[in-house]
Amino acid sequence: MKSRRETLPYLIEKISILNIKRTNHIYSLLHGKEMIHGMPHEVLRKCGKKNCKCNKGSKHGPYPALSVNRQGSQKIVMIKKADAASVLDCAKRFKHYQQTLARIRRIDKEINHILVKLKMDNTTDYIPV
Repeated sequence: MKSRRETLPYLIEKISILNIKRTNHIYSLLHGKEMIHGMPHEVLRKCGKKNCKCNKGSKHGPYPALSVNRQGSQKIVMIKKADAASVLDCAKRFKHYQQTLARIRRIDKEINHILVKLKMDNTTDYIPV
């Protein structure tokens, strides 16, 4: 006998709930506001002066920056102080977009797994007698 978790009504309900979550995530991406490619990041730096505290371990900063993937390698792009607020705001929207896209992909994978299970449970081979 199948457990409750394997019954058709349960699986239909599960797909329905996942689809609602997926739709909500998609709508959250449709705001159309400007984004900047890169993840918000903070950088600590050494200034290079001989008698500075940063040579003894206490670095300057944190300074706002973006971590950007360019041509397969990670780059740190420093943000001008005057642009920091708007750039970081746009970068946070990009981060939200990326994280939400990952959630949608996980839901898609879970829905696909359920549909494959349904197919396997409801499919038999034809064997002529």
